[in-house]
Formats: sequence, structure tokens, C-alpha cells
Amino acid sequence: AEFALSAMVSMIMILLFSAIVAGLALMLVEEAFRESKTQSIEQSKTLNSIPVILSFEMESFNPDGNSNERLYITFKFPYSSDSIPDTDVKWALICDNADTGLDWNNNVELSEGDFDFATDLSGNGLNQNALDEFETGVYYHMIIRVDSPHEDGMCDLQEGFMASFVIAIENGRTTQIDFTIPQDVETGHDLMGSD
Repeated sequence: AEFALSAMVSMIMILLFSAIVAGLALMLVEEAFRESKTQSIEQSKTLNSIPVILSFEMESFNPDGNSNERLYITFKFPYSSDSIPDTDVKWALICDNADTGLDWNNNVELSEGDFDFATDLSGNGLNQNALDEFETGVYYHMIIRVDSPHEDGMCDLQEGFMASFVIAIENGRTTQIDFTIPQDVETGHDLMGSD
């Protein structure tokens, strides 16, 4: 009887130990799935934040430098699952320095900023305090100052030369438009159709 009792106690201990190990393993698997769900939700928010550019036009052009050069853009975020802070959306304008020398030392110039000045379509497209975030599916517009908001942008658009306009969302996607400034460019010229 003593042998049977010790065997039974040993069996109960093995079953308890197995149940504890199985419970811990189940908790680890559950936590791993919970973390992967959180990561996939965060990642889908990021990946769905794709800006759709509806128009990209020349607002004003200065052949003698980049002061008063302006670009006009209309856009929306149709796939984003949450609102996006306007300061999380950045732009960069990359352009050739228009050096036509034969020494192949062309430089690329950069102007950059954020979309803090964007407004909905009822605004003027150049109001820093108009909104704080972009909502899903709402149409927005903005006038982009090529010399940047702080007048330190180096990009100088030149007729006949190429440039690239890039929109990047913090922890998200980017969109790029390559365009050429045509000779005798005028206000309202569609830059999305130029290449």
C-alpha cells in the first residue's frame, strides 16, 4: 500500500507539473499573438497612410532665383485608418542646380518642409493654424514655398530642368513626382503631366 501511495503522489506531482508547464506555454503563445496583433495594427496604420496627389501645379515662378517660387498641390489620404498629424507629413523638393558646364559637377539642391500650412479646400492653402491633422478621405491643398518656410531652401527651379517632389509620412509611405519645368512656364501649369 505504501508503494501504491507513493506512486499515486508521484503521478499527481507529474500531472501538476505538466499542467503548470502547459499553462506557461499557453501564456507565452497568447502573449506572442497579442504582440503580433498590436504590431500588425500599427503597421497597417503606417502602410495605409498613402497620400494621393490630385493636382500639382506651378503657382508662381521666378526665373532669377527661388524667392517667390510657389507650387500648388491638392491631396488626400483615402486609405489611412486614423488621422495623421500635419507635422508628420514632410515634403522635399530636389532639383538640379542648372549648371550646364561640361565638367559633370552638377549639384543637387534641396528645399524641405512639412504640411503644417495645408488647409482643407475651403481655406487658402497657406495657413499654419488651419488644422492639426489630416482626416481620412478629406481633400486638402497647400501652397508650397520653394524657399522653404524659413527661407533657407536651396532649390531654385529653372526652365528646362528636372526636379523631384517627395512626400513622406513619418513611419509611413512616400510618394514621389518627377517633373520638368517647361520653357516659359506660367501660373497653373500642370507639373504632373511633365516629364
